[in-house]
Amino acid sequence: MQFDVSKLENIPKNSYLVVHKDVDTEDHIIEKKPTTGARIYADKLVKSCVSYVPKGLSGSKNSNFYEFLSMGAIPNLVGSAMLILISNALNGKYGGRDSIFAGMNGKKMAGGVVLFAAGKWLGKKIIDMGVNAKTGLNIDMNYKKNVHELPEYKGDTDNLAVEFHKVYESVDFPRHDLIKKQGEHNNQRYEYYDKAAEKMGYEKQLNSPDQTVIPKIKEVQVKSTAAKAISPYIWAALGVNIAAQDAFTGVFKKGMTDNVRSLKTYKEIFKNTLVAVKDSVKSLAKTKTGKFLFGAAILSSAFGIINSTSNFKAEKENKKSSVDYKSKYMEF
Repeated sequence: MQFDVSKLENIPKNSYLVVHKDVDTEDHIIEKKPTTGARIYADKLVKSCVSYVPKGLSGSKNSNFYEFLSMGAIPNLVGSAMLILISNALNGKYGGRDSIFAGMNGKKMAGGVVLFAAGKWLGKKIIDMGVNAKTGLNIDMNYKKNVHELPEYKGDTDNLAVEFHKVYESVDFPRHDLIKKQGEHNNQRYEYYDKAAEKMGYEKQLNSPDQTVIPKIKEVQVKSTAAKAISPYIWAALGVNIAAQDAFTGVFKKGMTDNVRSLKTYKEIFKNTLVAVKDSVKSLAKTKTGKFLFGAAILSSAFGIINSTSNFKAEKENKKSSVDYKSKYMEF
């Protein structure tokens, strides 16, 4: 049965079949760049404020679980901002003779909020980079998903929504179809699996590398997910303790009185930040708590990477038979 494309012109405007002229309407893996993660987070945040919240409040039939999870960025940012504000906003006005000390603690709180988030990000990134280096697998791979929504009103044709997901977001249903599609785009369907198979120890190219590699990928995926549920929070705790050091208040001592629009001001603040973090790390490393946290953070990352990749290598072929035929079959 053939479909006559010329008949598309006769489709009514309120039809559920919508033809999109945009070539970028198929799900596809996103090219990894340094700003990819930040751009995806910004997309979720903006859409949450502009679209997802109004859709949810109005009871839209197109609201889904992805939008619900994306809206979690709003309370995270609002909560972080409130922690910083309640620790700093009124110190100068109502602090009295203790305003200087209150201001110092407020600055530490602000730094703690920022370094908590930075520590979590760093903890996850270390696991992903370590796993990628040992296996060739990118567990943090992003893809763009196009969702065809139901019309909100009569004549509504703007019903293509964009979502950003992880290829390995689901343990049971990872998007291996997109990986193969990406390989076909590069004229090598099993390109991704061939590289992983090489890391596994296969010297010759396999006929169906996906069948061999995918079970191993699932094991790495599960183990690394568990590691990223533990290690990042130890790094986050380390970040909070770094911000709690007296040296960290040096971030705000210089450069803050200059013109806020001056480029010199921001350069000075950036320089002060690096010096303050460096001094705070040295200060924390001298304490028992600091030594414990540094050790725990490094060991948790190392264990997470080693455990995630421990069974990734291919099993060596046993060229010698383990059965002693002479004693089992030849003797009477």
